[in-house]
Amino acid sequence: MHVFSIGDTNFEVDVAKSRISLAARADGMREINIRIEADDDVFMRLTEDDDAPWSWALYPPSFILEGLLVAGADAAPVHMLAVDASCTEGECSLYMMDYHDVAELRLVELSSQRLALAGKVDFFGSSLPFAIDMPRMV
Repeated sequence: MHVFSIGDTNFEVDVAKSRISLAARADGMREINIRIEADDDVFMRLTEDDDAPWSWALYPPSFILEGLLVAGADAAPVHMLAVDASCTEGECSLYMMDYHDVAELRLVELSSQRLALAGKVDFFGSSLPFAIDMPRMV
């Protein structure tokens, strides 16, 4: 299953549009870049009714985590990493009609088999849980 959930809604993941990279740098650090796009067809089904909770949105959500530096060997998976929201070295946000701040982000697993992360995102003053959990094919 390819989960991209906000609150109680699973928008699912568009695997073809999503990108994940974990690249070694010359300074011994690894740079994580993640861009996850929600599935257009699922989004359209979820928003077709005018009374649907997400009917105000014109486009499906996307999650962006860019430029996060972590120590470790090239092939070593990353587990249970708390990502500081005030991190100045990269970008972390959820985009849905506007950029929404992400808080309490935890990179649960980034390995050759799986990407799993969870956090909270602010929508109009309400803090909603969000999660991404998907298999990877490297």
